[in-house]
Amino acid sequence: MLLIAALFTVLALRLMVRPPEGPESVTVRSQNGVYDLTGLADLDETLIRLAPAGTYYPNTYLSPENAAAAVPESIDRYKEIRADYLSQRFVLRLPDTSEVYTLTIALSGRHAMRVYVNGSLTAQAGHPGTTKQDTEVWENNITFDAAATDGKMDIILHSAQFYHVKRGASLGSLSLSKSGTVPDSFSFDRIKGMAVAGAFLCAAVLLLGIYLLLSRTKATLYFALACVVMALRECLQSQAWTYFHIPGNLSFMLEYLSVVLLTVFLSLYLGQYATGKLLLGVQYTAIFGSCVYGLCVLLGDSIFYTSVLGYYQILLVLCIVPGIAGLFWNMRSPTKEQGAAIYGIAVFFLAALSDILMYSDLFGDGPNAPISEMAMLVFVLAQTVSLFLMNNRVLAQAKEAEQKLETEKNALEALNRLKTEFLGNVSHELKTPLTVMSGYAQTTKQLAQNPDTLEGGEVSRRMTLISSEAERLSLMVGQVLEVTRMEEGRMVMEPVRCYVDEIIHAAVETHYPILNKNQNRLDIRIESGLPAVHADPVRISQVIVNLISNAVRFTANGLITVSARREGSHILVCVSDTGVGIAAERLPHIFERYSKKHKSGVGQDTGTGLGLYICKHIVEQHGGTIWIESQEGHETKLFFTLPVL
Repeated sequence: MLLIAALFTVLALRLMVRPPEGPESVTVRSQNGVYDLTGLADLDETLIRLAPAGTYYPNTYLSPENAAAAVPESIDRYKEIRADYLSQRFVLRLPDTSEVYTLTIALSGRHAMRVYVNGSLTAQAGHPGTTKQDTEVWENNITFDAAATDGKMDIILHSAQFYHVKRGASLGSLSLSKSGTVPDSFSFDRIKGMAVAGAFLCAAVLLLGIYLLLSRTKATLYFALACVVMALRECLQSQAWTYFHIPGNLSFMLEYLSVVLLTVFLSLYLGQYATGKLLLGVQYTAIFGSCVYGLCVLLGDSIFYTSVLGYYQILLVLCIVPGIAGLFWNMRSPTKEQGAAIYGIAVFFLAALSDILMYSDLFGDGPNAPISEMAMLVFVLAQTVSLFLMNNRVLAQAKEAEQKLETEKNALEALNRLKTEFLGNVSHELKTPLTVMSGYAQTTKQLAQNPDTLEGGEVSRRMTLISSEAERLSLMVGQVLEVTRMEEGRMVMEPVRCYVDEIIHAAVETHYPILNKNQNRLDIRIESGLPAVHADPVRISQVIVNLISNAVRFTANGLITVSARREGSHILVCVSDTGVGIAAERLPHIFERYSKKHKSGVGQDTGTGLGLYICKHIVEQHGGTIWIESQEGHETKLFFTLPVL
């Protein structure tokens, strides 16, 4: 669809762009070397075209003084004689009036030119010389005003061209009109060239601004530089460069160098779409070949770099055809930015093909109206749109990445604060049982040193307290170690066929007597006939002990209930208490590690904040789920499920 749209765009440009309608013209031929214009009735708004004269003066600068004595050559021998400089003579018979005429001499390619009218130097473009060193080429036309003397106008043209290997000086054609009645045929091209170059420069400034201020994407920079080069080339080709103080020889070199720079920057720009060895090879070949030819232009003589131009053009064709075809093939399902790029490329190359066919006169000889210049504007506009879309995407991705980094930064800072709090909590919690054990051990030692006061019941009570605190200390240290194993992926599960009721009874019998220091009552309600589960008994026992430990910690003189029943394909275990409950705002974070420290309400320690995090990991590793229900100030229920065999 994009290629079809490009084709219709080229057809529309072909219909819109028409060759400029020139003034009414009359062609006059010479008779014995003289152009007789006296018989023309009205020269107002009429352009007189003078057919080429039959003779010229190769490798000679004809002076007004020796013009009559010089021997001319027939223009039939023009292709046989290589002439880097030559002279032409136009003798015009005009009405014997004081009219001023505008004359234009046009040649093929850049030349240095000098014009004498009736023996006086009238106009000069560049500097004609007899060697390349003393010749400065200018442009391919020169316009001047002159008047006849006694009804005669004797014009001598000097033209020189030492810069191109394939041709020397060209023969010029002369046109004449009354001064001010016919517009300069080349002024429109210069104005249009300035406008197009200005459009390219505006695009370049816009893209450079985006590159410097926003995205820093290399593709944007490369195309901005390509727009600068296109502006330079348009200025050179439209002759608008003559309004600036640029030496003609330098402009000649810049015209060839602009092709090199444009190829390099466009290759670098299109390289963002080059995937695969073929396209990368084409890209590198075009860039390397252009750099080599660029060195030839910068360091070599113009004869040399114009002689190897054909090889460089062949290289470009061999790179462009497969390169563009490969890009189109790779972007068969393009994104929006790729679609804009493909559309612009297709318009430009179809327009170039159209102009080639037009200049070849394949469909008949007629006025030529090239559309490549307009197509280049469409190309630049399409690539600018593509770069806008690309930069928007890049900026959105950068903003998203920045937000993600900010979120990660905040998360890391929060995690760091939680770890700091955790270390403080753990240090305090580990110190509490150690202090208790140390105190009771010292007082028991003192009792042992006085056998008379030794009471067996008191010693037994104190040893029970020491054992309880040691068990609590072991539980906290074990939780820290378990979290480390979980984060490193080293927590081992050894599931076997087992029964939940047996695990609950064993855990309660072993741990509850030493965990409960708050005079709570324990109620166990297990449904009879529970099926077996495939679980690690040690880990499930660890979950039950952690849940009972939490219930004991937050309950005093209350009831703790451990229940288990079957629900469908799972066994549901619940540990509930009649303690202080949990605030609603804390419930969503209750299973997070390093959960914030909070008061138990019964004067007990608050633990490490890791128990429920470990329980969640163990239950989920067994294919179950765990959740909590609580009413602040009333009760808390913790549930978890295990799938049955």
